[in-house]
Amino acid sequence: MRQATVIVCDDVTFALNGKMNIQGVYTTDIGIPFEPYATSQLLFVFLIETSPDDPYRTLELSVELPGGQNTRLPIVVPTLRPSAGDQIRWSLKYPLLLPSPLLRAGPIVAKVIHEQGEISTAAPFIVLRPPVTPPASSSGSSASS
Repeated sequence: MRQATVIVCDDVTFALNGKMNIQGVYTTDIGIPFEPYATSQLLFVFLIETSPDDPYRTLELSVELPGGQNTRLPIVVPTLRPSAGDQIRWSLKYPLLLPSPLLRAGPIVAKVIHEQGEISTAAPFIVLRPPVTPPASSSGSSASS
């Protein structure tokens, strides 16, 4: 069974020992104070799986932000080095960087496109959350006698 998940975050670093460090993970909606809202970057870390007897022949990562900004990244599957765990369940963890995106309210569409179709993921929504304005303080006080 083929499946995919996406994690949306602020940054990903790779250590010399092969570890991927994911930082600033958005666990729910991405709140913006106004639109369009410019941010330095967003990263989409795709977790892609399949059974060893159903390997992918082609893979392409796709992210569409509200407002129409669409980014696609083809993955060259034959160049990926297999690991021992792939004998049980083949998996790939692959980041897709969106530098300087303009964020608008609405759903993010993140999917994996392969030779048999598409796998949609549960990406967060971008929601408009204007800053809260504190209530005006009253300058006079009422004294009762």
